[in-house]
Amino acid sequence: MAECYKEEGERRGLDTDTTQMLRMAEGYKEEGERSGLDTDTTQMKTENHKHSFRFCYKSKNYTMTCNTPKTILETLQTDSSFKGIYKEIQKKSKQEIVIRREQMPRAALTTHFPCCLLNHNELLDLEFITSGGNSDTVNPPKIAVNSHENLVCFYIQTRGDENIRMVMKNNKLKSTVDYVCVYAVKGEKVKRALKRDGRFTDAVIKKGALNEQENKNITNLSNLVDYLDGKQFQVIVSRHPTGSQESSQELSQESEEIVKVEKSEAPETSQEEKPNQNSTSAQEKKTDTPPKEKKWRKFPDTKEISNTEEILKLLREQHGDLLKTLKERENVDVKRFFREEYDKSIQSFSEVKKVRLLMERSNSVCQIRINNSAVGSGFLLFNNFILTNAHVVGDSCSEPKQKLTAAFHFEDLSSVGNVIPVNENPVVYMKEYDDMGNYLDFALLELSSDVNLPGLLSFYSPPSIRGPVCIIGHPEGNVKQMDPSFIFAKEDTHVLHVITALCLAEDICKSKIFYNTCFSHGSSGSPLFDEYCNLIGVHTGGYDYEEERKKKKVIEFSISLLQILVNIFIKCNEKRSDVVQYFESQNNMKYVIDKAKEKLERIPQPMDTS
Repeated sequence: MAECYKEEGERRGLDTDTTQMLRMAEGYKEEGERSGLDTDTTQMKTENHKHSFRFCYKSKNYTMTCNTPKTILETLQTDSSFKGIYKEIQKKSKQEIVIRREQMPRAALTTHFPCCLLNHNELLDLEFITSGGNSDTVNPPKIAVNSHENLVCFYIQTRGDENIRMVMKNNKLKSTVDYVCVYAVKGEKVKRALKRDGRFTDAVIKKGALNEQENKNITNLSNLVDYLDGKQFQVIVSRHPTGSQESSQELSQESEEIVKVEKSEAPETSQEEKPNQNSTSAQEKKTDTPPKEKKWRKFPDTKEISNTEEILKLLREQHGDLLKTLKERENVDVKRFFREEYDKSIQSFSEVKKVRLLMERSNSVCQIRINNSAVGSGFLLFNNFILTNAHVVGDSCSEPKQKLTAAFHFEDLSSVGNVIPVNENPVVYMKEYDDMGNYLDFALLELSSDVNLPGLLSFYSPPSIRGPVCIIGHPEGNVKQMDPSFIFAKEDTHVLHVITALCLAEDICKSKIFYNTCFSHGSSGSPLFDEYCNLIGVHTGGYDYEEERKKKKVIEFSISLLQILVNIFIKCNEKRSDVVQYFESQNNMKYVIDKAKEKLERIPQPMDTS
């Protein structure tokens, strides 16, 4: 069929790209006929497929336009900049591309994701990881449905529950993203969508089920995908795996594929050693039969060795010293871990361009003072509104004797900086857990006069799960300082060995970003920037651990700006229309506003008694 289109294209004097478009258009026409759509409807969908999106690689943004229905990778490969990046990466080693969406939960797309499902002007972050070797990316499947009305998207965590060891075929993917985005055609089963996606392990396809994160409802893979759009799931082990004939055939086919892969990885044999038909039948029978339980070998009973009391006594005496030596070695490993990761964060912020960006944005960082005494840090969010922690200002805003001010440009002890009074009543004040269990500690304050500095809200971005970060603030009441660090991913917390049980219990809270920094008291309320100099959080506090009767801080955290902005929008929805209007005017606030409106709809409205 492809050769026919090639000959047709040459006969009509078309180039290769045009011939390819002709072939895709014909494919959509055939799909339209199979789906009951007439030719005009299918043609109209193809012609109306026009949108733009952006992609970011190493802090550089590129804009693209798409006029024909394609997969996301096919569309990216039409851009000369991406071609150069992709070619250069593949030269070095076998890498796998990770395409991450801008909107939360920052899910990774598969390379054959239909571009028609992207939002207008959506930003995609590109990253390359070591290829897993068994992902289905060589011949990705294509669907001939380019209308987003016929498609759904849902999100699955890259980590399953405690009973699922591996969810993704490429194990490195779970260290890069928390979620993957799966697309599906309405009317098909979840299992078919996961198999088409190609990134999930055979264990997930065979025995998995989806546990919805919001309400803990369980969706079996035999269900239809029609009502899963926008939902977030975690993979769990199904209590009732499907036992239908269709499932048995699918499992048999998957087992045969695994056997083929194992054979291809084995040493090559001569062509004369071809299996006959009988051996193939025997192999199929083996596949159908369930695997036998592993038999444990029973060891003979041991007898006590005579005349060993003295040796046993010596071993017991040396046991304490041995444990002490092992602990010292363990601490060395932890120190090495901190040193290596800290070196990485230093390197990330050594580029002149990034340093210049951070210096420009540091102008909007201020010191919070009560009666001319430093109590913390803050930063200009937008217009005359500054953001800091609620515990920094406390009750000082409502007490007339307490004079609250914000000092900008305090970078030299010989100067007090540009000191501006803060209005008495805070616009928003929250120091509590919200309805989703997210810990919040922030105060939105309004300055009494214009400061003529750029707000940092325009540089807001959802946080990454790992990578370098930088804090800018006024630790210990000193002049403005900056400290590069790195995010502790959730799977790294076991390396520290010293985090308290309280810290581990609260680590499930999604609003916290953990890292290590030299900043201490007085730095609360400082802005946290990622490796691309985007604003992602507000430095809030840390956890202490006790060693040799002294308390030492081991890990600090910021509150993710996403949850703060959502709650600011909700609180200002009725009383501060100027704040709401400003949020709505910002291009990077769409997801924040959508989440805020979802929460507003769930809030019960007061009854009309009139």
